[in-house]
Amino acid sequence: MTRSKNENLLMFTGLFASFLGFTNMSVASEYSQPLPSLSAEEKLEFRIGEGVFQKFWVPSPSSTTASDGLGPLYNTRSCNNCHVNNGRGHAPEAHVSGATIPSFMVRFGKRYPGSMQHHDGIFPSVGDAHYGGQLQGQSANGTLPEGDFHLTYQTHVEVLADGQQVSLRKPILHWDKLHYGPFEADTGVTLLNTPSLVGMGLLDNIPDPYIIANADPDDLDQDGISGKVSWIPGQHNPVVGRFGYKASTPSVTAQNQLAFNTDLGLSTLLFPAPSGDCTPLQLECLNSPNGNSPHLDNLEVDKQQSRLVDLFVSLAAPPAMRNLSEPDFLAGKDIFIDSGCASCHTPKMVTGNDSPYSVLKNRTFYPFTDMLLHDMGAELRSGFPVYSAEPQEWRTAPLWGIGLSEKVSGRVGFLHDGRARTIEEAILWHGGEAQSSQQAYKRLSKEYRQKLIYFLESL
Repeated sequence: MTRSKNENLLMFTGLFASFLGFTNMSVASEYSQPLPSLSAEEKLEFRIGEGVFQKFWVPSPSSTTASDGLGPLYNTRSCNNCHVNNGRGHAPEAHVSGATIPSFMVRFGKRYPGSMQHHDGIFPSVGDAHYGGQLQGQSANGTLPEGDFHLTYQTHVEVLADGQQVSLRKPILHWDKLHYGPFEADTGVTLLNTPSLVGMGLLDNIPDPYIIANADPDDLDQDGISGKVSWIPGQHNPVVGRFGYKASTPSVTAQNQLAFNTDLGLSTLLFPAPSGDCTPLQLECLNSPNGNSPHLDNLEVDKQQSRLVDLFVSLAAPPAMRNLSEPDFLAGKDIFIDSGCASCHTPKMVTGNDSPYSVLKNRTFYPFTDMLLHDMGAELRSGFPVYSAEPQEWRTAPLWGIGLSEKVSGRVGFLHDGRARTIEEAILWHGGEAQSSQQAYKRLSKEYRQKLIYFLESL
């Protein structure tokens, strides 16, 4: 019997059983449904890509050559472990081993003083000489994991205008094990919680000029909002950054392949090192077996598997807004606008005409982000700059689907490090350019605060 192209592909990736399992829709799937109007071929490849996204990788050497090459240092064995059902991760509870929470990352970079900033405003991205760009708490093939940590939380009470008290928590990092020596003196540390993967293909296809036109880095209109483009190094000239909390990657493809390489220790076309984030000082890691295979483009994640994951992430539909005709939704929308939230969380965006997928071309959509960097205040500073994003600057987080977070992944954790357990807590952490909106929220009556939260949870 002659197999079709996609049947051969299913057998090739070892995902046939996994694909059949997608008929069971018992899990929350609001973030992992395909955009409407896909062709039959695209729908099939969407589910195959979901299988690659969910599959578990194994260390080399292994007889499973389409799924080996994990590590030697890594954080998790599957993309889905960090982004359960395409949802967000969560921060570890106090005193819990951080290495056991794959959706929570410890990143390393250099604390450049202002005088060292490059003339083009882009800081070089350099990790620690011993630990690279990210802590990997898991390992394979007898290689020592890099270490482990736990968090405690420093709390304070925020008092709203009507007297209601809200307890806010801030994570404090404690090292339990560091197997490769001390950090360099100028190494900074940032804690990151994995974000949800909602509408990534739509965000990927916003034309650069549209993002650039919305920037106002010098606040020329004097509205207190000075969003700026995240410029990151390109092959010849700087390019617009889009993804990650600091908008430090330019595309879905780059974001996915960076995660494969850093989080799972897998080689890809853009990041061909089979040892992932291993440093030159980690010789045991560098000399470990890898899964680069001639029939997989001499990589561990070959071009076909990368393409399928890109397709799955790009063509996953954002959830539809809910409760649009409810009085509380309409009232909450007005409060959102009056409080200045829409100055950064821009409701509407449009895609261009350059996508390889017709369903993503010339689309109007509502992500509630301007894709720009904004100063969020000293309390939300990261430990180091990332390209053109200074420590206190973060990309405006899209708000669509935010009310479904716990239903999708069973996890709650807002802001870059998951410190906020509720949307209200996330609002109260806003500072810098968002200080006036935070203060406006604090002045609202309980009834109006509830209407605003209802609106946000309906997006």
